[in-house]
Amino acid sequence: MPSIYLIRHGKPDFPGGARMCLGRTDLPLGALGRLQAAMLGFELRGAAEAVYSSPLSRAVQTAAPLGSGPEVLDGLTEQYAGEWDGLTFDEIRARWPELYARHGIEKYLPMPGAEPDESALSRFSAAVATALAASGGSAAVVAHSSVIRLYLNSLGAGMIKLPYGSYVRLELEGGRLAVSGEIGVLPHPELTDARCIALLEAARLPENTVRHCAAVAEKATELADRLGLDTALTRRAALLHDIARPEPKHPETGAGWLRELGYPEIADIVRLHHDHTGDTLDEAAVVFIADKLVQGDRAVTLDERFAASAQKCKTPEQLAHHQARRLASEKIVKLIEERGVEI
Repeated sequence: MPSIYLIRHGKPDFPGGARMCLGRTDLPLGALGRLQAAMLGFELRGAAEAVYSSPLSRAVQTAAPLGSGPEVLDGLTEQYAGEWDGLTFDEIRARWPELYARHGIEKYLPMPGAEPDESALSRFSAAVATALAASGGSAAVVAHSSVIRLYLNSLGAGMIKLPYGSYVRLELEGGRLAVSGEIGVLPHPELTDARCIALLEAARLPENTVRHCAAVAEKATELADRLGLDTALTRRAALLHDIARPEPKHPETGAGWLRELGYPEIADIVRLHHDHTGDTLDEAAVVFIADKLVQGDRAVTLDERFAASAQKCKTPEQLAHHQARRLASEKIVKLIEERGVEI
């Protein structure tokens, strides 16, 4: 049966992290958006015969993992937001306080100078029809929140906003597309080794960090197996523990990304890979200690690892954190050895 996967792009790279009113302002994907695009690729690559995209960067980048192409269709671009396009919501509130306040109540009140809904829906509908006809029966279409919402409403689904990196499947029934299944599906595939590495690459980690994650995963898997812990969970968390390595507070940031992607158990372990109490012997403790027993992609002793990291401590606070991690490491080693397992 002819069908279309209608996909909202991943989260953009908002300058300074401040959310803005995005219409045709062209922003690339941020790190989380690239991970969301990779997840869509894991789940939907090969599901459609052709891939189509809005010309805006955030859509083209989301479409890239879905298959060859994509073919760009101008009609799929986002609804122009007029005078608000590209402004942060703080800027909009300051310049149009009364209208902004009304928008908080009347969600779909037109923005000054914006593209009319009728115009946006007309050219988007035409582009979707072109994609379906040209695809030979099934297409993946990557577009934007406002135009997708208008289109779904025209199909009788209501004014529904899709989350970043989600999709809805439409099927052609009686000459008309209709929603098939859930609206706003977030991909949740099983995370294999290859997919974990692909996520690290989507996060744009340098090759030496990817090798470090792989080496930590081998050590953590070995320990988890010998301790009778969940080896699959431990391995995935170890592979992904440094996914946000270039970011400030990277354990918390990486955990936040993984939680948004739908993997809370892995996120909880990633959050603790730098700072574990050492009081329990669980999967998080194993990833923590495995990370301390690997420097780069080379196995080291705790003495070697902490001697090297001590040289990076420039402040009393950094030294205190360093000492706390060393103490936690020693406590975990003791718990492991009490179970009859040698490090």
